[in-house]
Amino acid sequence: MNTAFLALDQTPPLSVPLRFFLTAPLFGLLASLLLFYDGPQLFISRWSPNTLALTHLVMLGFVTMVMFGALQQLLPILVIAPLPRPTLVSATLHILLTLGTLSLAAGFLISAPWMMRSAIVLLGLAFLGLISVLAYCLIPLKGKNPIVTAMRVAISALAVTAVLGIGLGMLFAYHIVLPFPTVLTDLHLTWGLIGWVGLLIMGIAYQVVPMFQITPHYPTALTPWFIPLIFLCLVFWTPLYILAELNKIPSIIPQILVGFMGLGLSVFAIVTLKLQAQRLRSIPDITLNYWRMGMVCLLLSVVLWLISVLSPVKTLSPMLLVVLFIAGFVLSVIQGMLYKIVPFLVWLHLQNQQLDVLTVIKVVKIPNMKQIIPDKLARRQFWVYVFALGLLIGAVLWPSALSQAAGIVLFCSFLLLTYNLYNAIWLYGTVSRRNAVNKT
Repeated sequence: MNTAFLALDQTPPLSVPLRFFLTAPLFGLLASLLLFYDGPQLFISRWSPNTLALTHLVMLGFVTMVMFGALQQLLPILVIAPLPRPTLVSATLHILLTLGTLSLAAGFLISAPWMMRSAIVLLGLAFLGLISVLAYCLIPLKGKNPIVTAMRVAISALAVTAVLGIGLGMLFAYHIVLPFPTVLTDLHLTWGLIGWVGLLIMGIAYQVVPMFQITPHYPTALTPWFIPLIFLCLVFWTPLYILAELNKIPSIIPQILVGFMGLGLSVFAIVTLKLQAQRLRSIPDITLNYWRMGMVCLLLSVVLWLISVLSPVKTLSPMLLVVLFIAGFVLSVIQGMLYKIVPFLVWLHLQNQQLDVLTVIKVVKIPNMKQIIPDKLARRQFWVYVFALGLLIGAVLWPSALSQAAGIVLFCSFLLLTYNLYNAIWLYGTVSRRNAVNKT
């Protein structure tokens, strides 16, 4: 693991990212229970309130929750831009995002306008808070660091996604009639999945794949312009898509930009797989399986997406694309990151504690990263997750037969992930208390 380019002395308190990382799998459990409870109804239409609740439990409760924590951890050590009042900021954002996501899901499930209104306020404040803090840290930075560029464009995409989401939330909260709500929903979905989540994962991959997986670095001919180009395609696609939906221009024009975005995502997946095949260490690493699964699902989702967009006959289910992209690509990569970032943070903070107890004769032995979350536990959860993913894909085709089974297995997968992460924190607490005893 190469940490030479990290400002580890700038790392925030452990509670800053971990409160987000430990909350995320709990939302995964809630989403799994909803999938089991409502079963086949969730796969009939992406517009049903329960389907929207499930989607936001995953995308806000799990995905965005992890992203919030990762950004607050990575920004200080990657680009040496410390957060102001990190503990207070993270605690506030965590409360707002948690309560806002619960309110939004409940508002969809029980059709309660007052819950939707609460969600709009809470989530609006959460997004405004994160965007403001990160902008405060990122804007003064000089140079053309590709990771900083990725963070900037991803935060910009989050702002667009949030504005569109709050606007759509007004439809449910205040019954305000919006112009072309289906078009706005497509924009909200695309900016969220590609702009916010996709580009941020790509930017983080520039650092975590070479560092944790001991691979060569991403090609320097690719990294400076790759993410900004996809972002620009997304920016230009937005008005063109609106005009095409209004029959003002031929639909082929925005579809060309869709093709470029799909090509960009495919190149990222192929380059990542190639780098992993060239890794400098042959020791088995279960997190590679998560990333490889994610890259394969990303390629499949792009291929099916392009077929669905360019084919005159709409034969593919949009739900299949969503399952492949979110459950196959996004969840897989994020779980792979958690299994590296959490053990690394636990190890790093225990190492820092040791600096305070070196004067004593007996120093507590610090577990290495493989001991903090053993590979066998992560591997067990990986195969349960793969089984759940297969059932989810099958449930798109046969919802009545497989959707509830998918909910059960997905619940087991998130339960194992929860156990592994909380067990790592329990180990941290145990060693930390021994360090405290030695210090006294």
